[in-house]
Amino acid sequence: MRDAVFECSEISRIRRSWSSEEIQNYIRSLPLWTGAVEVSQHFGGLTNRTYFATDGDGKRYAIRCGVDQYRTRQTSVVQCTLAAHKLGVGPCLRYWEPNLTITDFIASPVMTEEQIEEPAMMAHVIERMKLLHANSDAIAETISYWWPFHTIRRYLNTMERGVAASDFQPSAWVGDVPYFRDVTDRLERAIRPFIPVFTHNDLAYVNMMFNPKGEVLFIDWDAGAYGNPKSDIADMLTWIDADDAMDRYAVATYFADADSAEIEATLHEVRAFKMMSMLRVLGEVMITLLDPDYFVSQQEYAIGMKEYFPDEEPRLAGLLDMLHPKFDRDWASYGANYS
Repeated sequence: MRDAVFECSEISRIRRSWSSEEIQNYIRSLPLWTGAVEVSQHFGGLTNRTYFATDGDGKRYAIRCGVDQYRTRQTSVVQCTLAAHKLGVGPCLRYWEPNLTITDFIASPVMTEEQIEEPAMMAHVIERMKLLHANSDAIAETISYWWPFHTIRRYLNTMERGVAASDFQPSAWVGDVPYFRDVTDRLERAIRPFIPVFTHNDLAYVNMMFNPKGEVLFIDWDAGAYGNPKSDIADMLTWIDADDAMDRYAVATYFADADSAEIEATLHEVRAFKMMSMLRVLGEVMITLLDPDYFVSQQEYAIGMKEYFPDEEPRLAGLLDMLHPKFDRDWASYGANYS
């Protein structure tokens, strides 16, 4: 690809019905590449297909393609990706069109659960997170607003009514909807007034990599938006085996100047967002399973599960098996504190 290129198209030619091979052929046909380009699929993620490309001059790129992205708005994805790179916490965007983005490839492994649980690494991630939150002025154009409580309510509505692809049959978990609604309402009331800032909103450790200096970079900006910074802290804690001590360490590290009373009040909010983060993913999986013709196939999900969560069942529902017990555990421990 030509150096310093940044190109875009206002029109998407990608269709929901395309197979992965059709998408790869389309990527190869884009007039961006230097010489012949090699494209291969990389598995993982709920709402996208991901590909790696190497063009004729040996440069590598990461490509994300998604049609049914639920919470995603393409303008927001693009602007958040651009702003993150400007701040030095994300890869450089090279090309976009609705449903497709191409960024520079990050030549590093993905963060592991063991790494982020190390106090020094978690402190570094929090430092990078705060850099993002403190620089909302890096965003040049309009982006979305992220409120996970609204997202969950949309998912619960879909669980009740079903989707066209399965003849509007309700979810197998529809019986849980009243309980989930009550939990959502109770946790939402715990959030105090705040000033929205630039947030990632899906800061699982699998969305973190490293630049050549060893600094953490954040990838996958599908949920990037204005939001509550405590939601990013909660997302980070959701995907690891964070106990009370680790929750407290994360909050005390981010809010280093807060007194003990403020730390406790903030911890109450972070745990509300943490339970919402788990419930959001549970709801997303539950409604995705309603659609047998979803953009990403069950086989692709299975391969992604093997790569990122090898101890779980290699199927999309394996995320339910992983997160539902964690949600139940946290609600049993802290739910009585939310009225």
